[in-house]
Parts: sequence; C-alpha cells; structure tokens
Amino acid sequence: MYRVVIGENAYSNTFSDPEGCVAIHSSIFVCPHIACGKTEVTVDAGYLPASNAGKENERRKTRGDLANSFFSARLLPLEAGGKLEFKTAEVPETVFNDYDQACRLLKSSPCASATYARRCIQGMVRKKFKLKPGKFQNEIKTLASMNGTIRQEVIDALESVRRIGKFRAMPDDDVKVLVDVSYDEARQTIEVIEALLFDWFLAPAEREKRAGALKAIIESKKG
Repeated sequence: MYRVVIGENAYSNTFSDPEGCVAIHSSIFVCPHIACGKTEVTVDAGYLPASNAGKENERRKTRGDLANSFFSARLLPLEAGGKLEFKTAEVPETVFNDYDQACRLLKSSPCASATYARRCIQGMVRKKFKLKPGKFQNEIKTLASMNGTIRQEVIDALESVRRIGKFRAMPDDDVKVLVDVSYDEARQTIEVIEALLFDWFLAPAEREKRAGALKAIIESKKG
C-alpha cells in the first residue's frame, strides 16, 4: 500500500498486487471550511499499464487515473434523499420512506428507484382514496371511473409510473426481474410523486389550516 498526502485536507491510498498489474485507488478529501467539514471518498480500480508491471517506482506514481479502469464509485457523501418538506405529519411515513429511497437510488440504480417510486405512488393512492389493496392497474381504473375526482392528466401520469416501475415476471417462474429504466425516466417518476405529495397531502392540510384560522377570527368577532 502506498499513501500520498495531498495538502492538509486530502490524501490517497493505492493498493496493488505483488506484480503491480492491478491496483485499487482511494482518495479522501475533507472540506477545509471549518463550518462544513464534509468528507468526500472516491474509489476506483483498474489495470496498470503492462510497462509498469513489477516496477515499484512506477506503481508509486499511481493515482486515480488508472488505465483500463473497471470500477469507479463515490462512497461518500451518500446520494441525497427526498425533500424534507414532505416529511410531515400529513404524509404517511411509509409513503415518505418509499419516496426517500427512490431519490437515494436514482443515480446508482434507476431501475430500483423507479420500482420504489411505483410502490410509493400506489401507497399514496390507497391512503388518499381509501382503496382496497389490489393490482395497481385496477386501482388506476377505479380512480379513472370517479368522474370529476381526479384529472385525466393525473391518471395518465399514474399509468406511466406504473409501467416504468413495474416488475416483469419470468414465464413459468416465480423469479421477477426489473425492466430496464433510464435515469430520466426514473427522475420523472420522482417528479410526479413530488407534485402529488403536494396536491394530495400538503395543500389540503394548508387549506384546512387557513380555513380554521379564518373561522377562529370570525368567531372572535361574534364574541
């Protein structure tokens, strides 16, 4: 192992096999601002150039730019979770937790993120409209049949989330695999969640709060 100090707030480690053909490089950077102090940790692994194999001096020069890199990741900070303004008493905890996981998995696994988003949306539908648990497709059809209760563009958005985040069952097998989902598709499902969290849970609570305050004012005037 070779450690290289890069100033007072950063250093890197390089691990390589005895022959110097493969190396793993990690770097740590601590924000110098006292009020921050956050740490960033990155790791990557790759094959060293054949000309460097077995040459200790060349291996010591290894940094993060490994030739033929086959792995690269940021370990810290963790991906950001959901917006804290949605973590309120009005939003069911299970709904927020699924939304939070969808946000955290967005970059690392859009497929998993979309699946959590789908489960989150389904939980929102059941909580908001008191629907009996069943197939999401049938629940959406039930909502669509409630004339005037929910706008058609919302129905279309729910159907899109259902399709993007669904599981695909393998024929004659109980094993289920994820359908491929792009980053943009997964991000859009999260945006749908955030819009509905506001419309279905936060906005009604705010309207009720203001109506209550207005009623209290009127009652006080009567007194």
